[in-house]
Amino acid sequence: MSLPIYNSKQMSNWDAFTILNEPVSSLDLMERAASLACKQILGNNLFSSAAIVCGPGNNGGDGLVIARLLHECGKKVKVYYLDSLNYSDDFKANLEKLPKKIETTKINDIFSEDSFSDDIIIDCLFGTGLKGPIQGITSKVVETINCSNAKVIAIDIPSGLASEGVSQYSETTVRSTLTLTFMSPKMSFFYAENNQFIGDFVVLNIDLHPNFSETPFAYFLRREDIQLKKRQTFDHKGISGYLTLIAGSVKMPGAAILSARSAMKTGAGYVDTITTPESKQALMVSQAEVICQLNSDYEISAKTKAIAIGPGLGKDELVSKLLIEALKTELPIVLDADAINMIAENDELLKLLPKNAIFTPHLGELERLLGTSKDSEETLIKQIAFSKSHSVYVIQKGAFSKLTTPEGKVFINSTGNPGMASAGMGDVLTGIIGSLLAQGSSAEEAAKCGMFIHGYAADLHAYQKGEIGLLASDVIDLLPEAMNSFSI
Repeated sequence: MSLPIYNSKQMSNWDAFTILNEPVSSLDLMERAASLACKQILGNNLFSSAAIVCGPGNNGGDGLVIARLLHECGKKVKVYYLDSLNYSDDFKANLEKLPKKIETTKINDIFSEDSFSDDIIIDCLFGTGLKGPIQGITSKVVETINCSNAKVIAIDIPSGLASEGVSQYSETTVRSTLTLTFMSPKMSFFYAENNQFIGDFVVLNIDLHPNFSETPFAYFLRREDIQLKKRQTFDHKGISGYLTLIAGSVKMPGAAILSARSAMKTGAGYVDTITTPESKQALMVSQAEVICQLNSDYEISAKTKAIAIGPGLGKDELVSKLLIEALKTELPIVLDADAINMIAENDELLKLLPKNAIFTPHLGELERLLGTSKDSEETLIKQIAFSKSHSVYVIQKGAFSKLTTPEGKVFINSTGNPGMASAGMGDVLTGIIGSLLAQGSSAEEAAKCGMFIHGYAADLHAYQKGEIGLLASDVIDLLPEAMNSFSI
């Protein structure tokens, strides 16, 4: 199932709920979490020495357990911990358990900036509960960590980074190479501004109690969330989905080709493409299986089960007429590119939106639709509000694509890679989602499965050939393999 993404208060509540209902002591829960982190560190990093930098709270307590376990495995370990009048009980308990052979240094007003010459640095200064910027001597500690040549591994969250929002204190936030987080990723991991602090992240399941029932802010989609029905023996093209695709222009005939091909490769029985003469000619050469109509003399077939509109379309008067007619059908619809741009420019078109329409904007198109924002968090908040007020689904395309629903839910995609930063990828996504809608998927299923499979096919290519040189057409070629791997 998808991983719930909780805020810092909810994560604390989940810990407390587990301690109360399992039952397990907080000290044992700390041992459990730190043991998993230690296994991950030992199993995936070559190193001889480690500096573990601890704060006075339970994140620091995690660090002390990790130090003890690494020492037991024969690693050279140094522990640095902040001087404080308010150590947590679990921190104090684990400090007492620390073997005497481990070198420890209390960080107070005297701090050597020549510290941390080890192979790796493990950041356990502050967890998700930190409020405000890191100050005083601790800011110098962070600066020293960030200036080191060591690999930096953050436990649960890089110190100084809030679990929910965009970092406001970049100079006093640890820049980690790897973040080992517990139970679920933090929402702040998915904002572009924070990428410099997080590095890669791994989610460690420490078996908190499964009956915890608070509503999360978002959900992180995983492979097991995606299920597609297998074709049955007597299925035929007439019941396999009839998609009407409105795409392509004189300048962008390729957009129609990519969307039509991806829709066919995703299993649509028919793809009826309304396009320009130039696009029609190119499309008939490249994909003989599609139906083609000229946009100057078209008919939206009565067989149509869903509509996909926008890729490479342009914004002339004829296109506007096509968009209005498509919206008025009230069929399941996915809107991309210039279809979104025209709606952003004309409030009257918003009134025609059928419920559960799916928008697939990139950040530029989303800004035209929602207005400018100060940061990625504000953009997402506006996106949620737009989905709720207009009863539509919106996929914010990009790294960790974000889907918002009419109910205000947020789904974060876990597939995809930087190789997808090339032209035509959005056209492919539109074809995939349109095809799923035409085959009978609900809007939510089509949006979730569409963005996941899109990224998954790209990941297959990256695994086989690498990220550089990945084209939209490469993704299309791998769609059947991706689709069939999710069939049940």
